[in-house]
Amino acid sequence: MKTITIKLPDEKVNELMDFIKKENYPSKSEFIRNLIMEKIESSKKEKIGWMVLGEKSMEKIWNNKRDDEIWSKYL
Repeated sequence: MKTITIKLPDEKVNELMDFIKKENYPSKSEFIRNLIMEKIESSKKEKIGWMVLGEKSMEKIWNNKRDDEIWSKYL
């Protein structure tokens, strides 16, 4: 595992520490690691969601009976 360093204003560090205590996270690292993983996973899910939407919108074009009739002459 690699280590990364981030800098935050003192005010935000205090807010972060309060939040970590309130939510019972074992450490700042664990909280930040979870936050990053959640963001990466939600980004993947969002991309999949857009792909599904695109596919559904293309169904009308792909499932066109007229095209089937025309292509059946050539296939």
